[in-house]
Amino acid sequence: MEPRETPLAPKQNSALRKVVVTGGLGFIGARVFRHLARLEQAGETWILDGFTRAADFRRLAPAGETGGLPVMRGDIRSRHDVAAALQGCDTVVHLAAETGMARTCAARQRMFDVNVAGTETLLTIAREQGVKHFIHVSSSKVYGPSTGPLNETAPLKPVTPYAVSKAMAEEAVMLAAHEGLRATILRPADAVGPGQRPDQLLPGLVMNALKGQRLAIEGAGVREREFLPVDDLAAAIGRVATSEPGDETLTILNVAGKERLSALEIAGRVFRAVGRTTGLHPVRDGSPTEAGCLLDDSRIRALGYRQQSSVEAELRAICDGLRARARRLHVSL
Repeated sequence: MEPRETPLAPKQNSALRKVVVTGGLGFIGARVFRHLARLEQAGETWILDGFTRAADFRRLAPAGETGGLPVMRGDIRSRHDVAAALQGCDTVVHLAAETGMARTCAARQRMFDVNVAGTETLLTIAREQGVKHFIHVSSSKVYGPSTGPLNETAPLKPVTPYAVSKAMAEEAVMLAAHEGLRATILRPADAVGPGQRPDQLLPGLVMNALKGQRLAIEGAGVREREFLPVDDLAAAIGRVATSEPGDETLTILNVAGKERLSALEIAGRVFRAVGRTTGLHPVRDGSPTEAGCLLDDSRIRALGYRQQSSVEAELRAICDGLRARARRLHVSL
């Protein structure tokens, strides 16, 4: 692993000497990195990323201007790579993970290998190198489908391979905390915003509406879901990273989306963002394993965190981004 020289000078009197964000070239990770790098309390902020298909340097700098970014290429399952990245590190923000649907045995094996074994490697090196705070970004999907709202003491009932792997990774974090490592587990709702992959729900709906296609709505369209603006998730992580340590070595925090929207309400907001109504296409209800849950996040709000953006604002930004991309590619929408 070859670290690149960082252009960011350490901030004077910063509370956090060095922060490492794993998966920092991903959709969420890049927003978290940019947010942390701007905080006065943070000194050096680095990225450890495996350069997988989810990684994109353009999230941090325009194409062709990536030289000098504080990015280290490495595999979180590699002790060598992780040890090099965590030298002198105060805080780890762990976002690197395999996501999506693991439809083959090989894909499922890789998901568990990265999400569970990779997390265990990070925790081991973090303890060996004296990391002061390990922030593990999990998922609300570990709760399983529920009408909620659920607080952090609710039992975990993961039903998909991804959710199971995240729950197992949480167990590893809990064990490390029991052994003395200060750790925080965040369980956020589904993050949304511009730059998200088009195979995700909201970008997919916006793209279909821009093309004049009807939007698929499951069943009666009344099932509610929560979506969390990605910059608000980054702000929540920043709030946790700079919070004063308490007496407990383990803290678990939900990060909810303040709007609980049905499929019909989401479609209406997509139409407003696009500026036209293209109609609805009812389809059979999806698998109950794909249903979301509703969260009680009063614990993190007690730290002063408040959501600032909205689903409607994110949809407009997604729409603007897709239109701009179409213009660059000379594609009509």
